Amino acid sequence: MTERSARRLRVGVVGCGAISHEHLRHISRSPSAELVAVCDRSPIVGRFARDQYGARRSYVSTDDMFAAEQLDVVHVITPPHTHESVVVQALDAGCDVICEKPLAPDAATMATLLDHARSTHRVLVETRNLLYNDPVVRIDHLRTSGALGDVREVDLAISIDLAAGPFGDPNLSGPGVGLPGGAVHDMLPHLSYLFLHLAGATDVDGITGWLRNTGGNPRVGFDALDAVVEAGAVQGHLRIAPASCPDSFRIRVGGTDRSVETDLYQPYLRIQGGRDVGRRAAIEQIRSGGRLALAAFSNVGSKVFDNGTYQGIPRMLERAYDAIRSGGEPPVSAENILAAARLTDLIVGLASPSTDTPGEP
Repeated sequence: MTERSARRLRVGVVGCGAISHEHLRHISRSPSAELVAVCDRSPIVGRFARDQYGARRSYVSTDDMFAAEQLDVVHVITPPHTHESVVVQALDAGCDVICEKPLAPDAATMATLLDHARSTHRVLVETRNLLYNDPVVRIDHLRTSGALGDVREVDLAISIDLAAGPFGDPNLSGPGVGLPGGAVHDMLPHLSYLFLHLAGATDVDGITGWLRNTGGNPRVGFDALDAVVEAGAVQGHLRIAPASCPDSFRIRVGGTDRSVETDLYQPYLRIQGGRDVGRRAAIEQIRSGGRLALAAFSNVGSKVFDNGTYQGIPRMLERAYDAIRSGGEPPVSAENILAAARLTDLIVGLASPSTDTPGEP
């Protein structure tokens, strides 16, 4: 038994903004981890996170935190353009790192960071929380069990106004500003890793489509995507639509025997095909109606117990902690991280050459 496997991991969190609370809430409850320190450039925000989640100390400087604390794991939850420097600092301090997506702005930078993690003999993981959400877990089981037949289509469609809130407000600090794909770039890792995973692919053969700024807000950079991706026998349709309502994150996986679909924002599961086609189609509709009714009750419970779109974060973190403590394989391999980054680069490359570079106007 290693020293790490015999005790709780000493964890630090850098960046205490909105998404950090999903990490902090789990760390504070985890049997595998002990929340030692939080760090945020705002002392008020840092102290709030410290007191709210029971951290021992809060810092405003990563230099001070790494000098004072002996940490095993660091969660990097800062704006994307700051990830590289914080990740390198944490790795050099002897910490394993769990970083929010996107870990880096492009695949080349991602490869450099992963190489640095290998050279320091540390684990570096980019979050893949949606893979651990209930609907995706159920779809993945149908896929891997053969219930869908051979997968031929993976359609992912997000409806969301990316110009709203911090992405488009010139008075706020938006997480997507400065990324090559603008506001859309903050969502692209989800589309990339979900497509590759559900398609059972390690890379893609080609991509066509467009990436545009349909709203005209120069700070957003890009707010809409429509792309067709090919990976072997699987074709994918990846979309981000800023103008349609309500907000949704739809997933459809089509196989040679059945297809399945869901919406991560208002989860349900509809399975079509198999024997329930033609004259038996009404049977499928009855079954789907029953599942939809049950999903409505489940969604009410999720709202009450705050078990929403981020439900996969605790599951992924525990798998990462288990791997770090045991020396086993992390929940996301370096190869998978790079494959998703390469696909993201291809999507960003769909932008018109005449489009202005995303960033502050």
